[in-house]
Amino acid sequence: MNIDILRRLENLIRPGVIFEIDHDKALCIVDFQGIKTCPLPWLTLRAGTDSTWDAPTKGEQCIVFAASGELTNGFVLVGLYSNDSPAPSNNPNIKMRKFSDGAVIQYDAENHHLQAILPVDGTATITAPGGITLNGDTTINGNVLTNGSVAMTGNNTVGGSQLVQGSSHSSGHFSTEADVTAGDISLKHHLTANVKSGSDISGEPVP
Repeated sequence: MNIDILRRLENLIRPGVIFEIDHDKALCIVDFQGIKTCPLPWLTLRAGTDSTWDAPTKGEQCIVFAASGELTNGFVLVGLYSNDSPAPSNNPNIKMRKFSDGAVIQYDAENHHLQAILPVDGTATITAPGGITLNGDTTINGNVLTNGSVAMTGNNTVGGSQLVQGSSHSSGHFSTEADVTAGDISLKHHLTANVKSGSDISGEPVP
């Protein structure tokens, strides 16, 4: 077997590590223990009308597949665990994505639990002009700011104090077991002076 055929066979499938990434052109250079390829495209999940972007990182283990054994025609498959980048979990029931800043998105199929954990200064934005629907009980551990109207069709229980900085109107019955005050006037403890018995009316005349 001649040397050229041996070279082509050796280059059909070759493991290596990512050496350099050109993010603008979506190309990377692979290092085969000192032998470096020309810039090659890496394999992504979709690259048509639907597309994904998930660039490799320097030092990530990969495999180069080269048609006819010519590395210039190769493409790169990334995603091999290594000692420097071990598997983030050993649980077969968990599907996980761990990011370089510590953020984690995972689903536990055994416990039916979806979880997203962001770093301390992490933020999240959901833009849905058509609306967002949440089905199920919801717990919010933190402050809530609403820049718009709020409509509730169910009951509302407030465990703490409530401040209303605008007008308030109720079309239904209002009751309280505590006192009601208007300024310094107490509904329970307000006394009206100069009240006469009979048909006299206390306070201002009624129109």
